[in-house]
Amino acid sequence: VAMARKDNAAAERYYQQTLRMDSGNTNAVRGLANLYRQQSPQKAAAFIASLSASQRRSIDDIERSLENDRLAQQAATPESEGQWAQAAELHRRRLALDPGSVWVTYRLSRDLWQAGQHAQADAQMRSLAQQKPNDPEQVYAYGLYLSGSDRDRAALAHLNTLPTSQWNSNIQELAGRLQSNQVLESANRLRDSGKEREAEALLRQQPPSTRIALTLADWAQQRGDNAAARAA
Repeated sequence: VAMARKDNAAAERYYQQTLRMDSGNTNAVRGLANLYRQQSPQKAAAFIASLSASQRRSIDDIERSLENDRLAQQAATPESEGQWAQAAELHRRRLALDPGSVWVTYRLSRDLWQAGQHAQADAQMRSLAQQKPNDPEQVYAYGLYLSGSDRDRAALAHLNTLPTSQWNSNIQELAGRLQSNQVLESANRLRDSGKEREAEALLRQQPPSTRIALTLADWAQQRGDNAAARAA
């Protein structure tokens, strides 16, 4: 009740009193671990270190989650410095703590790709897709990964492995962006081959968007048609 009403001091006293009476009470151990975790990872780690082996086993999932968070924070530094292989090793350790995690696999694969280990990166995402073929989070993460490595067509194809009725808002947004990229790519190819009128017609057939309007305005400006540039 104290936790529910955000009275942390009362909750801590209650859990500690319960543990003094019954050292094997897993609810009290878990309650304190979660309470201290909210306050700071260091406080939670110190509490966990003070527990007996049996008490510690009862919160194994919390301990693994704390270690996962610590490694994620640690990986952010080499990522910001472009040390991709070093960051990937930290994410590999995270994946061992949380096998099948969609977003840990995504970050591991992204860092492996940046480190030039393309085959390994692709293998991680393929394995995830095989484990969770109908999981919208997996489908979105894989699509994001492929688009992030300049493989828009493959990304869109992967999104389409999931029925559109199961698409969440993230998948819908990504699919829209990828489709828009493909249309602009086709239009630019037409224009580059001297078929600017056909390229413009293709863009005008699409639903209105800022990207298309800016592209049409840019083309008009390049050919010196300032009135059309303003109208676009």
